Amino acid sequence: MRVSFTVEFPVRFQDVDAGGVLFFGRIYDYCHQAYEEFWGSEGVDKASFFAGAGYLVPIAHSEADYRSPIRHGERIRVRIDVLRVGRASFELRYNVTDPEGDVRAEARTVHAFVNRATMKPI
Repeated sequence: MRVSFTVEFPVRFQDVDAGGVLFFGRIYDYCHQAYEEFWGSEGVDKASFFAGAGYLVPIAHSEADYRSPIRHGERIRVRIDVLRVGRASFELRYNVTDPEGDVRAEARTVHAFVNRATMKPI
C-alpha cells in the first residue's frame, strides 16, 4: 500500500535570499508544513501528536537535493510519500514541484518514535 499526500504553498518573500531564490534551509519549513497538514488530513489530533503525548517523534535524519531554483511569488506543491514504516521509525520523501510538475527539490526525513521521558525508541 502506498501512502501519499500533496499540498500547495506560495513561496513567501521572507523565505527567499537577496537573489529572490528560496533560502536553502527553508525547504524544511515547507516540508514540515506539509507534514503537519498530512497528519491533520488523517484525523490525527496535531496538538497531542506534536506535544501532548507520552512520546515524541524527532527527526533522526534529513537530507535535501535542490534541482532548480524556487523563486518568490511562485507556487510549489509538496507531495509526501511514506517510504518505510519500521518497528520504531518511519521514512518520508518530500517531492517539491511547481504546479506543472517540474521537480524543484526532493527531501527525505527519518522520524523515530521515542519515549518522552527516556528518549528511548518505542
